[in-house]
Amino acid sequence: MEKPDLSTSPGAIWRLTWPQLLMMYVMAVMTLTPVWTAGRFGADVQAALGMANQCNLFLAVICLAIASGATAAVSQSLGALRIMRARYYITTTLGLNCALGIIMGIAGWFFAGDILVLLQIHDDIRPVAEEIWRIFMLGLPFQYLYNASGVIFRATRRVIPPLIVASLVTVFHALVCFGTSFGLFGLPEWGYLGIAWATVAAQVFGSTLNLAILYKGGYLRRAHIPPLVWLKKGLPYLFKVAIPAGFASLVWQSGYLVLFILVATVPVQCVEALAGLTAGLRVEGFIFMPAMAFNMSASVLVGNCLGAGNEQEARRVACTLLRTAVLVMSLMALVIWPFRTEISQFFSDDPVTQGYIVSYLVYNLLCTPFSIASTVLGGVMVGAGATQYNLMVFGGSFWTLRLPLGYLLGHVLWGTADGIFLAMLISQVLQTLCMLAVFFKGGWTKHTMRAHMQHKKETAAS
Repeated sequence: MEKPDLSTSPGAIWRLTWPQLLMMYVMAVMTLTPVWTAGRFGADVQAALGMANQCNLFLAVICLAIASGATAAVSQSLGALRIMRARYYITTTLGLNCALGIIMGIAGWFFAGDILVLLQIHDDIRPVAEEIWRIFMLGLPFQYLYNASGVIFRATRRVIPPLIVASLVTVFHALVCFGTSFGLFGLPEWGYLGIAWATVAAQVFGSTLNLAILYKGGYLRRAHIPPLVWLKKGLPYLFKVAIPAGFASLVWQSGYLVLFILVATVPVQCVEALAGLTAGLRVEGFIFMPAMAFNMSASVLVGNCLGAGNEQEARRVACTLLRTAVLVMSLMALVIWPFRTEISQFFSDDPVTQGYIVSYLVYNLLCTPFSIASTVLGGVMVGAGATQYNLMVFGGSFWTLRLPLGYLLGHVLWGTADGIFLAMLISQVLQTLCMLAVFFKGGWTKHTMRAHMQHKKETAAS
């Protein structure tokens, strides 16, 4: 591993961000492909795919937690010019994700039916959702490795290789998805199951390419496997960041599962509403993927600055990314606003489902400045190792406001999923205001590895 680039100039920020912007859109195309394909098989398949995807994201919380810990640990280590420490964290991250992916995949396979029953999935779509879910579980270890390797690239500022890999994976996924779903390109026709198998094939393909690039670049060597003595010192900080991040992801994803249940059980048009939510979330992901690029850049740059002990520069970089992201994404929302109906027609042939897609987009686009700001600030907290703030603010707003208000509006007062969509907007506004208060008033810069090590030394001395 060569000497890291630690510049925080506007040019360095742009070099780090633009490949991730493109990569996010490439990955968004990959997420839209199965939703569009499922729409050709009907609202029931689209709704089942959405529920299976959400359950899959729920299982990925451990991967996301370790990713947060790795981002903070690797970026801060490089900022402090502790290269070997960064190498140890890289191999540890990949090893943990591989092992946990296998364990979670096996558990998810065997308890698939029980999980879907527990989630009160509608009887009309439960068999389809279970079939898709079981196939997803076969690819979970590769999904963990693909995500973890992407985190390593980002934390070391090597953002071009994952962009190339993501582009290849997206093309590969689309060919396999269309081919196995409709019997094209000489591939067997598996119907809606082809959507799930294409996802697994893409995860295997992507993780293999990423690991090969990491090995060729000198990031994966036997000498980089940390000794037990180092693990006793290095793992505590990784877990210190990862555990709150994991709980934040768990709270967030479990909240979305409950949100799906609320939509799936509204008094009227529950299947169409769930299909509309599934498509709406994918459209949202496509539109707001740049926000995740700014989130990732913020975590790496803030981590580098704090690793070097430069708190003032960390705050300056965070403010720059925050202003830029809100401005760019708000303008994008204004451009998209007139085309809500056309977007809904692209994702579904059912008029009722189209109406729910439009409804979701109305509330979502109105919320753009707030949702983008909280996304970027979440990345700032990850880079600083202050993930407990994400847990408190994101989890608190979801469970104390979004879900109760969603039930009140969607089930009691309005009786439709539109009330739930409105509750999402209101909770997002409050969440962003709380994150801004933490950023300007909280002690988030005091949770770095430097502070952690200093605390351990003081504790040992006393």
